[in-house]
Parts: sequence; structure tokens; C-alpha cells
Amino acid sequence: MAPNQDEHHLVAHYVSCFALVHTGRLVLRRVRLEDGAAMFAVHGDPATNLHNPSGPDPDRATSDEALRVWLQDWECEGYGYWAITLSSSENILGFGGVRRIMWRGRDVLNLYYRLTPSAWGQGYASEMAQEAVMLARRHMPSLPVIARTRTNNVASIRVAERAGLQRRPDLDTEHVVFASGWTFVDGA
Repeated sequence: MAPNQDEHHLVAHYVSCFALVHTGRLVLRRVRLEDGAAMFAVHGDPATNLHNPSGPDPDRATSDEALRVWLQDWECEGYGYWAITLSSSENILGFGGVRRIMWRGRDVLNLYYRLTPSAWGQGYASEMAQEAVMLARRHMPSLPVIARTRTNNVASIRVAERAGLQRRPDLDTEHVVFASGWTFVDGA
């Protein structure tokens, strides 16, 4: 079944709001197929995966497959994870933003951020996360925003807090969970 006209308008609206976003220091842009090398540089780096139980991407093909999924999100939803650059440079610092996933039996927006170690400690992840959460709450208020991290990933916890998400111990599993807009529905 083909998407109806309302769905096309909604996707176009999201693209206009999310595809190219400027913050104080950053450019948050829609990912592109040619971002594969940068994707592997970030996701294949053991340092950026210290808290990831799956570890770093083992090869470029793994990163390319994830990138294809992210590109499909942009085509189908009109938003997804961004490539993050400084306003003054085209070099990709990392990737992040919100992406619709199914979690605990419901649609949520997963807040994600992974930056190259040279970009750590400068507030870039927090700046990106704050913008992503603000846009998500403004344009998709019915979808909760969540961030899941490990208890020992202090930097990631700080980013989630700075983005305005609240710690939700009632949702914790093997992760520490932060959320905005989460309400219990039918016991979930």
C-alpha cells in the first residue's frame, strides 16, 4: 500500500525540520552514503565502544550496513541520526540524534550519540543531544525520547541529563534509562 498524501506531507515536514540543523557550534546534517569512512572511523574505534557490549564494528561493511539502515530511516520517516560537524569544518566529529525504534513494545525515539575521542570533553554531544530532544518534543510530542546507557558510562549519563531527560529507575534493565515523555500505557 502506497503512503497517503498526509504521510508524504509529514515526512516532508520532518525533513524540513531535521535534515540540516545549526546549533551554536555545530552543524547536524542528514547522513549521506559517502559518510561510510567516517562512520567506520567512529564506530570501529575501540575507544568509542568501551561501554558497548557488542564492541567496535569489525569492518567497514558492518558500518556501511548500519549507515544504510540510517539512510532508510531518513527516507521513510523524514528524520534519523545525524552526521555531526563543526560549523567551521566538514570533518565529521561523530553521529547522533533521534531515531524511531521499538522498545518495550512501543515506538520511542532513541537518543544516540557517539563521537570521535578527539571531540570528547568539549560539550559537543550535549549540544547535539539538547537540540535533538528539543526538536523531538516539539515535532513528535506523542513519542517518548529515551537514552539507554551503562552505569559506568558517566559521560553518557551526563549527556542524557543535560539533554533534559530524567533518570527512570522504573525502566532500568541492564541499562540506566533516561526518558522524556514516557507514560505508562497498559502496564508498560
